[in-house]
Amino acid sequence: MSNLSVNYMGMQLRSPILAASSGLTSQLDKVAAFDKAGVGAIVVKSLFEEQIVDEAEFLAAQSNDYPESADYLHHYIRHNSIAKYLKLVKEVKDTVSVPVIASINCYSMGEWVEFAKEIQDAGADGLELNIFSMPLSISKRPNQIEDDYLEVVASVARRVTIPVAVKIANNYTNLPGFVNGLKSRGAKGVVMFNRFYMPDIDIKKVRIIAADAYSSEQEHLKELRWMGIVSALVPGIDLSASTGIHNGTIVLKQLLAGASTAQMCTALYQRGPEAITQALDDINLFMETQGFEKISDFRGKLNYSNIPNPERFERVQFMKSFGSR
Repeated sequence: MSNLSVNYMGMQLRSPILAASSGLTSQLDKVAAFDKAGVGAIVVKSLFEEQIVDEAEFLAAQSNDYPESADYLHHYIRHNSIAKYLKLVKEVKDTVSVPVIASINCYSMGEWVEFAKEIQDAGADGLELNIFSMPLSISKRPNQIEDDYLEVVASVARRVTIPVAVKIANNYTNLPGFVNGLKSRGAKGVVMFNRFYMPDIDIKKVRIIAADAYSSEQEHLKELRWMGIVSALVPGIDLSASTGIHNGTIVLKQLLAGASTAQMCTALYQRGPEAITQALDDINLFMETQGFEKISDFRGKLNYSNIPNPERFERVQFMKSFGSR
């Protein structure tokens, strides 16, 4: 049996596969099953700032005859939501034998900076910040948005001693530069990439609907290029692949490109803990076949700096693929 252990943000994990933040990781029976299957760590379901704010505003609107109640409602809902989340973190921590990473989905400085300390005190081994605000202002410069995100990360990292990862989108103008900025602000890891709710259009009923929430295997290619580039250009920060991580082959691709870990979500919804055990079997078989004893023997072997033809990562046009057709 090969040594599948990896180091992620200073945490020693028994395997490179993480159970990604989702509804599944808020259920104790599910996280126990993932632990038994060999997962390296659990990322607990996110607490959403937007959800708490929206709920408070909705209730405040229902009681607009009593405007003084708005502040009370916001405080009550926030406190109640956070208390429930801290309880969940403690329960997951008591249920599994692997590190537990809490997750905050936020879009502003607000009170979330202080909340990070409460998460640490609840026993979380790490914290994943899922930061994104839909850019809807034509007057706001892109660097202003990035600076806001960097400020959140710096503020959180200063207040906690547990490692902080940042889950990001793939649409930054200079992705390696942004990741380097996150590193300089204290982030120990970056999760690439976030998968957002997507609207679709029903042309029969002429209305907006939700697109499929599940990822497809092909989506892993979106992060594969950047995994290879960022792992080479920004050393000293751990990268975790997310979206499209359906099987062991895809996990191996991300590791070869430079990832430290890979996070499964859709595969766990579709196949349960078996997705983890099968992927780990595939990784073991690969390592035995290739003669690798541990994951560090091949992690990053095919990143941007380690291949003889780095233009494979640079090319963005289909010149040869379609040029002769």
